Amino acid sequence: MFKKLAKHGVLAVVILVALAALLANSFTRVPVGSTGIMVTLGRVQDGSTLAEGLHFHLPFIQEIVSLDNRVQKLELNTEAFSKDIQTVSAKLAVNYRLRPESSFSVYKSYGTNFEQNIIVPATHEALKSVSAQYTAEELISKRAESSDKMRDELDAKLTGMGITVTDFNIIDFDFSIDFINAVEAKQVAEQVKKKAATENETAIAQAEREKQVSIKQSEAEAEKVRIQAEANAEKVRIEAEAKANAVKLAAEAEAFRLESINKNLTDLTIQNTLAEQWDGKLPSVVGDANALLNFTDLLGGASGAGQ
Repeated sequence: MFKKLAKHGVLAVVILVALAALLANSFTRVPVGSTGIMVTLGRVQDGSTLAEGLHFHLPFIQEIVSLDNRVQKLELNTEAFSKDIQTVSAKLAVNYRLRPESSFSVYKSYGTNFEQNIIVPATHEALKSVSAQYTAEELISKRAESSDKMRDELDAKLTGMGITVTDFNIIDFDFSIDFINAVEAKQVAEQVKKKAATENETAIAQAEREKQVSIKQSEAEAEKVRIQAEANAEKVRIEAEAKANAVKLAAEAEAFRLESINKNLTDLTIQNTLAEQWDGKLPSVVGDANALLNFTDLLGGASGAGQ
């Protein structure tokens, strides 16, 4: 009896364990930010997308596959040819996100390994397509522009498949040793050329400055000579005017003196002056009788004055 009960107890335990195992395999949790796909006996059920959370399924018959819909980052190394047939080695970084509404179609077509099946080939193709539009030197000088083109082209390829590119970066570009040496040589030549141009511009500017200084000095000297000449001319003019004024004043004074003498001079004054200067001898005069001096009157006047 005891053995029978023990057998029944063991069986019950086994059944309970089996039921617990079945129950544990009947529920699957879809993580946060993911979408669940119901698979029955290896066959994807159409439209069987499940939101995040705990979901029931038939144990050993059905399973739930979770696809992460959060932003994922992919880094890969790839190669392409530039427009001038230079080998371009690039390290690219792609940030992408699987849209929840496209999870079912992506899983049905590509499985869980859609990154290698879709994104990696599309990234290689975007690099090859854009690199062929630029020379190797332009890929360096226009890196941001070429990066934007690669992102746009990659996004256009993946959008129709339910994948959105959130970010794209060219981490590194690398080229052949010959090309790198050629670029370095060109850069050195350009630097030498720029240095020569700068030195030439400096020399021209210096010569121009010296020319302007010389012009200013010449103009200052010419102005000094002109001012000196004007000063000398003005001095001569002033001296000439002073002399002319002096002569004029002397002439005017002499004329005034003569005019004053003439005004004060009378016939009697003249006769008295002559009498004072006469030596007592009568001159022999030949000429107009009207011009002879009336000595009788003069003597008579003198006698009367003596009386």
